[in-house]
Amino acid sequence: MLGQNDWVFGIDADWGKQREQVAKPNNGHALLFIADRLLMATDHPEHNIIEYDKQGLVVDSWGKQWPGLHGIKSLNNDGELALFLVDSGWVLNRNWDGKSVDKWDSPYNKMIPQAGSVAKTTRDGRVLFSVGHPVTMGAYTQDMAFNPTDVAVMPDGDFFVVDGYGSDFILHYDRHGQFLAKFGQNSERDEQNIYNGHGITLDHRGNEPLLLVSSRADHCLKWFSLDGKFVKRVHVPGAFIHAPVFVDDHMVAPVCWTGKPGEPKNESGVICVFDEKDQLVSVLGGRLPAKGQTVHNHDGVFKHCHGLEKDRQGNLYLAQWQAGGIHPQKLYRQ
Repeated sequence: MLGQNDWVFGIDADWGKQREQVAKPNNGHALLFIADRLLMATDHPEHNIIEYDKQGLVVDSWGKQWPGLHGIKSLNNDGELALFLVDSGWVLNRNWDGKSVDKWDSPYNKMIPQAGSVAKTTRDGRVLFSVGHPVTMGAYTQDMAFNPTDVAVMPDGDFFVVDGYGSDFILHYDRHGQFLAKFGQNSERDEQNIYNGHGITLDHRGNEPLLLVSSRADHCLKWFSLDGKFVKRVHVPGAFIHAPVFVDDHMVAPVCWTGKPGEPKNESGVICVFDEKDQLVSVLGGRLPAKGQTVHNHDGVFKHCHGLEKDRQGNLYLAQWQAGGIHPQKLYRQ
């Protein structure tokens, strides 16, 4: 069993056992439930989306036009479902030297960056509109990178994009994709800035909804008002953390690596659970540290916890980055 206190989970070993399938993920990035289907965003060049049924079997795969697919969210407006697909811009390099995988500034690295994009599509992936580099809207200068990582969608169709692999701004667009505002950087108080923003979601637990953003490089979750004012932050020492999902009034957040700032340890992911006061109460895949102490991976159960989703029964579903092509895992609560 994984975790502590009242937040203990097991891994369902039978869920997701695959028959021979063509579709296999390179990196599991994000998960999204739509009705009885679980969708996973991946950067596989032959299928950006893989769909699973209730038993975790692959039932569909599609999409080749988002080679750096990293985030996925949905909007149901008057019964019409739309997807928001976030392409970070990282692509497989056709000039790869066959060995370089961590030399991000090399023209011969396996993955190289181009400008990213956000697409609003129909349920089956037909593009309704795309949002490209903010320089085209006067929001960025030419020298600023745009490599978005995730999106949060409002009920009225407005959406917020976190540019976590690019210039680390949060960009607000209206439902037509018109740029409205940007924030999350250039604060005189450094702790209010976003660093490697890796996920963004809406926190509805208070009187007014807030934007909750992971600031992965400085091991923080940070909250902003919808008009861009900084509200608060939670520092999680050792945790290169992603934006959480909410189970009742608790937050459950995947952690891709643990380690010192700037020194992530390979295959050291965990899942962190926070209570209604944003206090850490359980660590799946590790021990619960004393308050203010560092989170570590102790059990070696997970590699790189990246995408997380929940079902109506409170079960969790985990997508992992660089996990050897494994499909999502189902975690059931004890």
